[in-house]
Amino acid sequence: MNPIYLQALSFQDVYGPNDDCIHAAADMVSELGIAGIDIEDRLLKSYEPNYLQELAHQIEARGIRIGYCGLIVDFNAPISSIPDELNRTKVLLNAIPYLGVDSIRIPGNGVVGRQSTEGTFNAIRNKFQQVLDHAEGSGVTVYLHNHNHGSVPSTGEQVLRLVNELNNPGLSYVLDTGQFQGSPGASGEGSPSNMAQVELYESIDMCAPIASMVRAKFYFAQSGPERWLDYPRIVKSLKKSRFDGPISIVYEPKGTVPSTDALPLAVRYLIDLLR
Repeated sequence: MNPIYLQALSFQDVYGPNDDCIHAAADMVSELGIAGIDIEDRLLKSYEPNYLQELAHQIEARGIRIGYCGLIVDFNAPISSIPDELNRTKVLLNAIPYLGVDSIRIPGNGVVGRQSTEGTFNAIRNKFQQVLDHAEGSGVTVYLHNHNHGSVPSTGEQVLRLVNELNNPGLSYVLDTGQFQGSPGASGEGSPSNMAQVELYESIDMCAPIASMVRAKFYFAQSGPERWLDYPRIVKSLKKSRFDGPISIVYEPKGTVPSTDALPLAVRYLIDLLR
């Protein structure tokens, strides 16, 4: 079965965006007997090597692996902010070996102001090319992450085009089930009764064959199992594509269920579907 990870940022509703989330995620992973955790740069107190090495030791002492480290991107910022983003990416790439981490997750950018979708796409392609050039020879895998909120890439067509045009062995792709166009959680317009539109599932079907990792988004806007996203349909698509990579569970609460209660439910539900 696919290795299951928890995204530590999912615990920020309880602990705030700091490294307490990392420890909480590691404790829950140990309790549930799953593979590991994924982290975000915004949760780290610093990039000081001794701090990172000690943090890694505390997690690994539990028998838990840290998967990827994600980079924060301001989707409301114009593409003129990309040089600053690239500088932060280079610093993060130099820091993650101290965590024993060998992959970094990076989303695209927002189509802001008078920017065109095509102009934004070209800027993002150039951004990833520069990241890949910097990471070359380091052993670090760069993960492209589809993301909506008015961003590129946020459709299956955009993802495939970007991956094909970059055509780089150092680039991998992480499929976010809740961040394609058609997801009520990604559009920012969701209500408890909303469900994802068919275009989201079309993008998942299109991109599942090239995915090396999946971010499984859960919202729990209503009581009971996840209803905004049709996970039986999503898992069927993943199985059809013979996806056997890691699945990182990400919780973005849209109801009243705290992460500490929601994540064990999401893990058990997903494991049952994957069997």
